[in-house]
Parts: sequence; C-alpha cells; structure tokens
Amino acid sequence: MDQSSTVIGTSFYLGIPASTSLTAYDCVAMAADLGITHFFTSLQMPEADIHSSLNDFRVIGRLGEQMGLQIMADVHPIVFKRIGGSLQDFSSFRELGISSIRLDAGFSDEEVRQVIATAEQFGMSVVLNASPATDANLARLSKLGIPLKNTVACHNYYPRVETGLSRPFVARQAEILHAHGSVVMGFVASQKHHRYMTYEGLPTLECHRYTEPGWAAQELLTLGWCDHVYIGDQTEDQAELKSVLQAAQDPCLVLRIRLNPLVQEAEKSVALSGSHVHLPQDFELVHRARGDRQRLNRPTILPQKDAMKRPRGTVTVDNILYPRFAGELQITRVDLGPDIRTNVVGWVLDDDLTKLNDLQPRVRFRFEVVAE
Repeated sequence: MDQSSTVIGTSFYLGIPASTSLTAYDCVAMAADLGITHFFTSLQMPEADIHSSLNDFRVIGRLGEQMGLQIMADVHPIVFKRIGGSLQDFSSFRELGISSIRLDAGFSDEEVRQVIATAEQFGMSVVLNASPATDANLARLSKLGIPLKNTVACHNYYPRVETGLSRPFVARQAEILHAHGSVVMGFVASQKHHRYMTYEGLPTLECHRYTEPGWAAQELLTLGWCDHVYIGDQTEDQAELKSVLQAAQDPCLVLRIRLNPLVQEAEKSVALSGSHVHLPQDFELVHRARGDRQRLNRPTILPQKDAMKRPRGTVTVDNILYPRFAGELQITRVDLGPDIRTNVVGWVLDDDLTKLNDLQPRVRFRFEVVAE
C-alpha cells in the first residue's frame, strides 16, 4: 500500500445477509472499474459465518490479484481459529488474497511485534487501531521497536447508532498519530446500503452517520483528521463511490446554506462561484475568506435595500459602501447587528453550524445551497 498519498476505499462483507442486490464479488468488481483499488472487510464479526464463505473470499482474492487490488481484513486472535494459521504463519491470509491486516483489540504488545514480523515475511502490511491510541502507548510501541512512521492507523467504525466518535476526539487523535508519523484512516457511511445487523451505517464519526459519504470524506480530508477514507458499508451505488473519489481530488469543507431571498447576483456569484480559503489568521467575530476584493474584475456589489441582522452562521459579502473591502466574504461566528455596508447572502444550516468550529486558518471551504 502506498502510504504517501490519499487512499480512497470501500468495503465488502461475507458470511452475513447482503445489504446490496449485487454480490460482494460484483460490488468489488464495480468499484474497481471506477478506479477504487483498496477494500476493507472483517473476518471477526461474531454474527458472520466466515468459514462457509471462504470459497467466495478466495474468488474475490483472485480478482484482487488479477486487478492489483489491496484487501485489508480486520482481525482478532479468534480469527486464527476460524480460518487457520497462527501469529507465525499467515499463509491462510495470503490464500484469501489479503494484503494487510488491521489489528483490533486482543493483541498484546509482544503479539503486535510478532504480527508485524510475520506480515513482513509474507509480503503483507499491518494496520494499527487508531481509536484507542495515546501518546503513552504509541511511545511504548516505538520503544519496543514497532515501527510507527508511515504505518497506517485505522479508526473503528460504529454500527450502533449514537456511539460514533466525537469531532474533537478525532481531531486530537489525528494530532497524536501524525506526531508519531502514522497515517490515519477512517470510515464514512453509505446512505444507500447499510450493513447487517443494525442497518444504521458504519461511520467513524457519529455526526457523519446520516451524511452523504462524499461530504463526510471531504470533511475528514480537508481538516486533516484522516489521510485515507473508506466507505464502511458495502455499497453498489456508483454515485456514492464517485463522490468519495472526488473528495480526494478536491478536499474541501462543505457548508450547506439557505439563500437569502433578497440576495443579488453580484454577491451570490462571489459566494457560490467556487471554493474559498480561510485567511491565515483566526478572527474573534467572523471567519474571513481570502479576498475577492483584490480581483480587478470583481462584480460591482450594490447595497441591499435593507440591512439585516447577522446571526451566527450568516454568510455575507461587503458592498461598495465598504470601498476597500467590497467583495470580501465572511461568515459570522457570533450574532451581529445589521450593517448597510454588508450584504447577506444566506445562512449556514443549523445542522452544519458545528462545522464552523472546524473552519480554521487556511482551511478550504465551499457552500452548497439547499432549497427551502
């Protein structure tokens, strides 16, 4: 696996009732045709009859070898009893076409070191668990000779509704893991196909459970919380797969807004013509975009008929009454009063207001208009 660039992947599962009309094999083949080469699966789901599905797994593994696909499998020590092999022998994994194993709970530090040595012997890689990582245990692993630099650390996904991780926690984990040189991976949920048995989606963050996967991936990548993003559910929806691929091409924080019915084309074009970059500074009352005011051909922005109050999350563009700043885009961080020099473009949806906390200096963002 190339750890140096963004990896986009999706998932497939065997031994449980399918969430798609296509088989796991066909879902993998379809995703591969779209350009996705990385796949996640689990060999340790308690409700899965993995043993009876090994032949199906081998068929997918052969497809993977033919197409150069990378298959990551989530494992627990109990997996060796299910499919054979041991900490010293990964031939059973290689027979299935698995190229990397992700270690969930249940492995001691010494076992982790043994797994890494065995994986190297069999031409495989090992993915660590990102969610429980701390500075202390990462330092301990490093002292034991377990490599961390460029090693992928993958977050859990959370099938049970209301149990996904919080935004501040994922941000802190990214900071800790990146400081140790690790690459961070996380999951977003399909909105079309949910995996057995809770059918509630498989996101890393709880706030992404009902978010379109492309938008969720945009957020994880733009804010630097994840370097690799996979759809946790098995999906056959091509639009979802393409949207996550697109997120890697143009990582950008998406803010959904409701337009002001009185907005004029001039200020609307400034706000909606593309993406914006937050200025390098952090401001007390507003978020400021790198300015349209420096553009020689900027549109002439006339004052709106009536100045409007600007509650938190109001998107504004300064007009010609602010001569030096005309064309500058801002988003209010607090409730502000009306100002005839500032035109209101619209308002960030209530559900997206928490994203304003993540709108940090130099972060790219864009607006998505939502109809009433």
